[in-house]
Amino acid sequence: MYLPPLYTYPLVSSLLLPATFLLTYTISVYLGHTELDWPYISDTATRPPESCIFSQLVNIGALFVAITFYIRYKQVSEYCNSYQLPRQLRNLNYASLWVGWGGALGLSILANFQVGVEKVKYFQISNQTSQETEVWWVHNVGLYLCFGLGMIWIWSCVITSFGLHPLTTTRFMLVVRTFLAVVNTSAFLLMLIAAQVARYYYHGADPTKWDPDDGGWSWHVVSTVSEWVMALALDLTLLSLVLEFKKIGLDEPRIIVHVDTVNSFLEISDNDFPGSSDSMLA
Repeated sequence: MYLPPLYTYPLVSSLLLPATFLLTYTISVYLGHTELDWPYISDTATRPPESCIFSQLVNIGALFVAITFYIRYKQVSEYCNSYQLPRQLRNLNYASLWVGWGGALGLSILANFQVGVEKVKYFQISNQTSQETEVWWVHNVGLYLCFGLGMIWIWSCVITSFGLHPLTTTRFMLVVRTFLAVVNTSAFLLMLIAAQVARYYYHGADPTKWDPDDGGWSWHVVSTVSEWVMALALDLTLLSLVLEFKKIGLDEPRIIVHVDTVNSFLEISDNDFPGSSDSMLA
C-alpha cells in the first residue's frame, strides 16, 4: 500500500489553510458579505457559499494538522529513545501531542460553528441570553482552543527543537521557530486586548462589516491584523517541519489479530450433518 511521504502532511496543512482563508476572503468581498479592509478570518465565512467552502477545507486542514502533530510526536519520541535524551523532554513531547490535538479540535469547531447574525446579536444584546449568542460562545471556545493551544504547541515545538539540536534541528531553524513563537504569542495577546477595546467603542449595526464611522476602528484593525499574523506564524511553524520530516519515514502499519483459542474451535452439531446418526462411531 502506498503511503505519502511524511513531509506532505505539514506541507499540505500549512498551504491549505492560508489558501482557504484567502479564497473565502475573496469570495465574501466579491459578494459584498464583508468589507475589504481587514476583516477577522471567521468574518470571511459567515454566509454561503463561502461558509460551506470554509468549513469543508478547514476540516480537511485540521485533520492534516492533527496528523502532523502525531508525526512530530513520534519523531521526537524516537530520538529520545535512541539517544537517551532527558525524561523531561519525553514528558513535554507527550503533553504537546494532546495540546496539539486540542488545537486541531478547536480549529474544526471554529470552522463549523460560524457566526454571522449571531455575532450581530451578541454585540447588540451582550447582556442577555439567546439561542443565537450561544453559537457565538461555541465559536469563541473553538477560537481559544485553536489559537491558545496552538500557541502552547509552538513553544513546545521550540523547546523540543532545542532538545534535538544538533541531531536533526539546525541552529537557523531554532532561531526561526523561536521568532515565530514570539510573533505568535505577541499577536495573540494583542488581538485579545484590541478586540475588547474596539468592542467598547463600537456603536455600529453589523460588526461583520465594521466601518470607520462605527467607532473603535483603529483598535478593530489592530485586532484583525493580529489574528492574521498569528495564523500565519502558526502556518509557518508547521511549514518549518517539512525539512525535518524529509529525513524520516513510516513503514506500512501492521494489523495484529488476537485469536481466542478457547472459542475458536468449531462445535459440530447434528444440524451440520443432517444425515448422520447420534453416534460419531456409527
